[in-house]
Amino acid sequence: MARILVVEDNVDLLTILRDVLSTEHEVRTARRGEEAIRLARDETPDLVLLDLQLPGMDGIETGRWIKKQAPRPVPILVLTALAAHGDPEAVLASGCCDDYLAKPAPLEEIRDRVRSLLGERTATP
Repeated sequence: MARILVVEDNVDLLTILRDVLSTEHEVRTARRGEEAIRLARDETPDLVLLDLQLPGMDGIETGRWIKKQAPRPVPILVLTALAAHGDPEAVLASGCCDDYLAKPAPLEEIRDRVRSLLGERTATP
């Protein structure tokens, strides 16, 4: 089982993501960037699912810190409501993440991106 850290301040979405991903992975959660950085440094997840709009430290800064402080490289998937034209390119260029999905994203698309970033093959029905 891969270890996934979900960083999301919306409790309802955090719960949904945790429940969906925990069927295949070990999931930890954080609601603030500072907490996510501590967990990533101490427990080194295999992947981080990161919201950009967080209280305190925003997701871009959080992602950059995780990339710098994790003991090994950790892929980061941003899931955000900030999805205006040009935003995906700007977010990816910021160095905070490896992939980007706009909210609301279908749960199956989130699962597929997680599998891809983890290097897993998508099961064929």
